[in-house]
Amino acid sequence: MDHSYQAWQEVLAEEFFGRQHAGHPTLFYVDDDVERELRHGYGIEEPLARCVGRFLRLGTAEPYSALDDYRWRRRQQDQGGVPAFLPLLACSVLAATRMVNDGNHRATAYHARFSELLTGDEKQLGSHHYESVSRMWQVLASWQHSQKGARGLCTIPAPADLPANRSRIGFAQSQALLSGADRSFMPKFFRSLLEHGTTWPLPGETLLAQIEIRGMEQHFSKGFRNTLQEEEFRPLLARLIGNYAASWDGSDELVPTGVIRAELLVRLDAGRLSWVARLRSAERTKLIELKGGVLLEQLGDTAYYEVTGLPAPSADTLTRGIRREGQNLVLSRPSCSVLVLARDDVLGVWAATDGFRPGEAHVVLAAPTAQRDVQRLLDKAATTGRSADTSKLPWVPRGWSLHKPVTFADAVTLRRALQEIQGAVGLLQPPAQFKLRLEGGLKLAPSLGSHVYLRGGEPQVVLPDATEGTGTLLIDGKERPELEKAVAAGCPVPLAVLRLEPGRHTVNYAGVEIGFATADQAVVEPKMTEVCGFTVVDGKAFESPSLLVEHNLPTGITGAHCTSAADRDAAAVMELCRRDADEVLFAAADGRLWTIEPPEQPDWWTERLTDTPAPLRFEADFHGIGGWLLERRSGRWKGRPVNPAAPKPKSAGNSRAWARAVLNAQQASAETSWAAYVQAAKELDR
Repeated sequence: MDHSYQAWQEVLAEEFFGRQHAGHPTLFYVDDDVERELRHGYGIEEPLARCVGRFLRLGTAEPYSALDDYRWRRRQQDQGGVPAFLPLLACSVLAATRMVNDGNHRATAYHARFSELLTGDEKQLGSHHYESVSRMWQVLASWQHSQKGARGLCTIPAPADLPANRSRIGFAQSQALLSGADRSFMPKFFRSLLEHGTTWPLPGETLLAQIEIRGMEQHFSKGFRNTLQEEEFRPLLARLIGNYAASWDGSDELVPTGVIRAELLVRLDAGRLSWVARLRSAERTKLIELKGGVLLEQLGDTAYYEVTGLPAPSADTLTRGIRREGQNLVLSRPSCSVLVLARDDVLGVWAATDGFRPGEAHVVLAAPTAQRDVQRLLDKAATTGRSADTSKLPWVPRGWSLHKPVTFADAVTLRRALQEIQGAVGLLQPPAQFKLRLEGGLKLAPSLGSHVYLRGGEPQVVLPDATEGTGTLLIDGKERPELEKAVAAGCPVPLAVLRLEPGRHTVNYAGVEIGFATADQAVVEPKMTEVCGFTVVDGKAFESPSLLVEHNLPTGITGAHCTSAADRDAAAVMELCRRDADEVLFAAADGRLWTIEPPEQPDWWTERLTDTPAPLRFEADFHGIGGWLLERRSGRWKGRPVNPAAPKPKSAGNSRAWARAVLNAQQASAETSWAAYVQAAKELDR
């Protein structure tokens, strides 16, 4: 990649995902005006679309492969950095802002505009090329969620939230729903509602209704007004504007440029409510002074700060909201009528949370204006805590109701109830889950691995939203009846109840596999600076020992044990491959990828044999290795298994090339074992 593409990547990363957005919803909005301002403001000579278009591999099955290669190289240099495909995604949003009926295209003709933007030809890039772009959007969402708000609160929807007919382009469209002018007007709109004593924050659907009732549509962009009329996209628009309302701190700007926001949270400890601040920025100081004598003092080496100089949490301070400034930082908390507390792993006490966590206990406090909505939600979805606590506890704000402990054992019912009720609780949706993952648990020494747990302290399994209800949860390859209720409820699934034996274990769901290990104790071995052994080449070990360098250490023989050298006596499997195939690949289960070329006819053939080689097929031998043989003919892939084995692509080879090849050929077979390869490739591609 040349300097201009890297410059665009850095500019977009700083502008939309910089640390100044910590704690604020971030919309990756790029239209022609924004692109022009960024180009001139940062001194970039080449326009964004022209820069991206130069690196497309047109006429191939993977026109964006060069951009994806660049992302992988940057990821190796900076694991936690912003995924390096932002220029391409910015172009996809730019195309979405141009979706109007212009006489040549319908308002819904997205791919023609995207292709014309990048290539000048509306037919060069089609919908069948766009799947890799939609995967990039999900990678970006997963990355932003992993930063825990330090790079802005994610506004990219979960796949399940998108209309079925826009399951791919909906990611880009979601970021084009609110223009910069729309977001600038929202504080004025919010303040006009608060002047009438409205309970705050209001859910998004109520805000949209207020816009229509008050006739305020003319203050918003044409794109916003058009989206407001779309039944399929209206729920997504409601969620976006609702998120902005929930994070609004009463200031004239939603996200002051260059100013970091520290969130003011309520803490319940030792029978009293107090304030604690959470600073999402990576740059932290021990002591921060704000105007009005407010002092923030860091708690240990955490992102939390003790707050002094503010009046204690009460009915008045909770419903009015708080804002203090100083040292290029704003400490704020928007007004609220519902306060939800959950156990905080870092603080070790009850603390305010953004949404309900299925399967966990909560303390719920509700102002008089919100008590009806809270009670309706608890009656519909709560497992415990439905009845209000009538004991007169001194720390409960005056006039507010208390429910504890409130648990939601069924996440599906909770989500449905929140959508039905809206009201003051409508914004407390559980956070979106994009991938199968492990959380919690009692980890042993980190040097042994990130997924090694004390026996009896196994983690919980979080299932992705998009595949909820579509798969069977397998632990070590088996269904476990003890977990059926948790899986059906959509909650984090506790593995500690299984009483697993020490050792390695696997979790499979919807074609994805993740692993972890348990042990009764941790034996931390000293690190070795030099390793002596026998180098292995083509399955044969050298006779004399030597120091093993990094590149041959995984395949070398150390001590009296060889696990990596190939077994030359393994039985060979012969497969017939077509000579007329455009491409023949072998995707091994361990992540290696081979291109198989048909052999040329040797010179001696006609001298010794009268007939010609088989014109349609040639033989390929596979020694002790499992995987899938893939053939592409006339643009279509077909595949068949060879020595079937479960995919473990991270163990060897070039996982990036392996994942790309498998995803390109994902329609090659309908067999379940091939679906596991495709799912493993998607996990690698995130």
